[in-house]
Amino acid sequence: MSSDTARVAVVAGADGATGREIARQLAGHGLVVYLGAPDTERGRAAASELRARGADVRFLHLDVTDEASAEFAAMRLDAEVGRLHVLVNHAGSARPPGAPGGTRAGQARRAYESRVLGVIAVTDALLPLLRRADAARIVNIGGPAAAPAGATLAYGAAEAALRAVTEAYADELRGSAVSVTVTVTDGACVPGTSAIPDIELTIP
Repeated sequence: MSSDTARVAVVAGADGATGREIARQLAGHGLVVYLGAPDTERGRAAASELRARGADVRFLHLDVTDEASAEFAAMRLDAEVGRLHVLVNHAGSARPPGAPGGTRAGQARRAYESRVLGVIAVTDALLPLLRRADAARIVNIGGPAAAPAGATLAYGAAEAALRAVTEAYADELRGSAVSVTVTVTDGACVPGTSAIPDIELTIP
């Protein structure tokens, strides 16, 4: 299937094990996948590894904490494919350990930059491309709604905010061809199994 007719996906934060597995599975369903990562070396290596297995996966420089990076990524996608069917916001979804009382403001700031503000920056930059598809989906990867034992205050607050952001986009886009959801993962990834529940449901 050519890039002119194939469905297109972006996975933000795809240079880690779970992100790569999400990209692999989406490519296995016939999508052209842009593997978004802030580190060029790691991102290219991950994309090359998946291409070696026959997947149509392309490295996309994408730092979710940098609005300019998200905008440049959108410009590249516009020039190369012109639309987007799936956006998976996975960056910063690791669970930091530590007692809530030991959380420092810097931890909370970093968690919000990637888990909340990063989702907003990437979604806003890519939304015009998602609107061009006949059907599209935004999937925000989250952890458990209730902060697990040992999670920091930053983790729980960022997860709650991520859900609020997701609901706000879902309300805005209700009735359009773009759906929005949070999919829960514990961060574990076993190659050959679903990195996120019902991965087929992420594909419009």
